[in-house]
Amino acid sequence: MVPSKPRRSAPKSAPGKAAPRRRSKPVVEADASAEARSRRMSWRTGMFLLVIAIVLFAFLSPLNSALKQAQQIAALNNEIETTKSEVKSLDEKNKNLKDPDYIKRKAREDQYYVEKGKNAVIVTNQDAVEEDSEADRPVAKQAWYLELLESIQETGNTVEKS
Repeated sequence: MVPSKPRRSAPKSAPGKAAPRRRSKPVVEADASAEARSRRMSWRTGMFLLVIAIVLFAFLSPLNSALKQAQQIAALNNEIETTKSEVKSLDEKNKNLKDPDYIKRKAREDQYYVEKGKNAVIVTNQDAVEEDSEADRPVAKQAWYLELLESIQETGNTVEKS
């Protein structure tokens, strides 16, 4: 056996000496461990958020292209509907152009064609008033200058009242 060094102090359980009291950990150390836990939680949270961000960026480009394609499809569908309505109206025009009565009516209206044996009369100003109908004209009660004077006086009176 190896000789041991002599002890300078008595063993802790030696008789005559009281066992030293253990001190409880200070509150500050408990806060430090809670702070370390919160750091770990924020680190974990940060990693979680980083993974979510990577996943979002991975799906962002396909999602963006899908939205653009959906908009293009909607625009093309609208164009198709417009084209279908144009085709329908052109089909109706085509059917009308095959109808001889329609062609005669259009020739009379647009080109002023007249059938043989009939006289054409074109009225250019249908809203004109005949000169013989003076009954439609308003009759003045008094001379124009008196009406003007009354009008000016009425306008002046309304301005003074307000």
